[in-house]
Amino acid sequence: MSDDAFPGDGYITDSMVAEVLSKHPKSLPRWDKSPRLKELGWPDPVYINGRRHRYRPALRAFLRNAALAHVGNPFKA
Repeated sequence: MSDDAFPGDGYITDSMVAEVLSKHPKSLPRWDKSPRLKELGWPDPVYINGRRHRYRPALRAFLRNAALAHVGNPFKA
């Protein structure tokens, strides 16, 4: 993943988010229900023309928080 996986501002579709994170698109709705990911700043979806989108700056903040949480956990490999 590049230094900035979600360059620019604005919104990105869930399918593009899943592709960048190397996850299946159906994982993202499950992530919406996870309290642990919400604590890390996982952004809520915004519906535009019936499609789910995420705010790019919020995704960048989530990735930063997730990386810090991972580094701060001595039990993770």
